[in-house]
Amino acid sequence: MRLRPFVTTVAALAALPSLAAAQTTSCAITPALSPAAGFALDACQKAADFATFVLPQFGQALAGGGAIIGTANTLGGLGKFSLNVRATAVQGRLPQVDQVTLSNGRTASNIPTTEAPVPAPVVDVGVGILPGFVRGFLSLDGIVNVAYLPSGDLEDVQLRTPSGRLALGFGGRLGVTRDGHGLPAISVSYIRRDLPTADLAGSFSGGSGAQDSLALTGFKVRTQSARISISKKLGFLELGGGYGRDRYDTELAVRARVSETLAGVTSVATGQLSQQLEVERDVLYGSVALNFPLFKIAGEVGQHRGGTRLDTFNTFVDGKQNDPRLFASAGLRISF
Repeated sequence: MRLRPFVTTVAALAALPSLAAAQTTSCAITPALSPAAGFALDACQKAADFATFVLPQFGQALAGGGAIIGTANTLGGLGKFSLNVRATAVQGRLPQVDQVTLSNGRTASNIPTTEAPVPAPVVDVGVGILPGFVRGFLSLDGIVNVAYLPSGDLEDVQLRTPSGRLALGFGGRLGVTRDGHGLPAISVSYIRRDLPTADLAGSFSGGSGAQDSLALTGFKVRTQSARISISKKLGFLELGGGYGRDRYDTELAVRARVSETLAGVTSVATGQLSQQLEVERDVLYGSVALNFPLFKIAGEVGQHRGGTRLDTFNTFVDGKQNDPRLFASAGLRISF
């Protein structure tokens, strides 16, 4: 019985963060004495491990590097705004789920993976609140962000957003210094980004040819990012970088339904699991921006590493979930 749709299900989200360390799951199997119960147990365990392996990569893409791409400068007080649009991609890996076969009972498999970029778009609006004191000390910006997740079908996977397609996030940036008079800009920030609650479902043909299914329901994602950033203008160039810590919190329910035919009799079993999970990682990044009169173009490169150790019952070939992961961002910033 093949599990090909699950990786398509995860990829359809294009920006899902998070999961914490997971070992052997506690899947509820119904009915427990069904001949298909062992297959449902293995499907439930593998689905949970796939999520643990893949979803933190989407969290890293959503968090990215600096709070505002390409600069540590605060805006300068009331009446100052910035619109920031960027896309981030993590050097990720995805399980080759079409090469996985279910077993009759929980069985540890060594699952092959393939390298693939994991993307996430981000839109932030910065609002100046306080100008600060000398050289921008204690200046303050507010930051609001909007995440969009559409409903639709992708091949045999259905994505639904029962509570709406938009989710708001928020944060702030506190200035230590502003760029000028030989000093660089230095600031600290906190950003929270959420995604709309999502339900995903896909079907596939099992060993008996019957339709089996996998689903993630009630999927809620929250990312929190703390940063200390520095930047300096050199003519029309602005060079910068920073260090920070990310946390990804996720709630989800996994449901796997499988069929099996023995002696001409088809039996059905369902495995279900609910989890509230979290993971933390460190991030280090550098940036460069081109400051034109009406807009700024910026890029970032960085790496997520360390933090929470992720462990799974199944293993993944050439794709250890605790490995450092590189990312790159490109964006456009308009200040007014």
